[in-house]
Amino acid sequence: MKSIAVYCGSSSGSESIFAEIATEIGSLLAVNNIKVIYGGGDSGIMGVVSNAAIANEGQVEGVITNHLIEKEKKNLNISSIQVVETMHERKIAMFNKADGFLVLPGGVGTLEEFFEVLSWKQLQIHRKPIILFNLNNYWSQLIELIDKTIDCKFTGENIKDAYIVVDNTAELRKVLNINVKN
Repeated sequence: MKSIAVYCGSSSGSESIFAEIATEIGSLLAVNNIKVIYGGGDSGIMGVVSNAAIANEGQVEGVITNHLIEKEKKNLNISSIQVVETMHERKIAMFNKADGFLVLPGGVGTLEEFFEVLSWKQLQIHRKPIILFNLNNYWSQLIELIDKTIDCKFTGENIKDAYIVVDNTAELRKVLNINVKN
């Protein structure tokens, strides 16, 4: 994997562990020459991931909409940034630039990004890996909700094969086939 889209919060969240893991992941990706593709902002844990990657001489590409430049504080330190008009353009650009997707804790926007690439994978629009980072069980209720859609026969059991759940960076290293310890 040469690049990965990181979907995560544009805010810092309620616990310091979110930023700690974002720092660790940004560093891990940079040290292993995996380009970070993300929303282009300098706020929240998305800013933490991108700045950690930059601090470790990693490549970081951002895609941000005009209307979010001030709100998410466009990160001027990253390798390159693309400014687009709509959220749809933003998501398509990130999708096209990424070899896979890593979903860290976040809010409604992060959920939307996850479900879009998940549904596209179910529809066989892509075969890229989707990794759900279940830090401190953050995504456990989401996983239960997906299971509920299976139980109620709205989704096939094969949806579970469409994404991978990891709980820590050691598991993430295995999924990304990274041996370097950071």
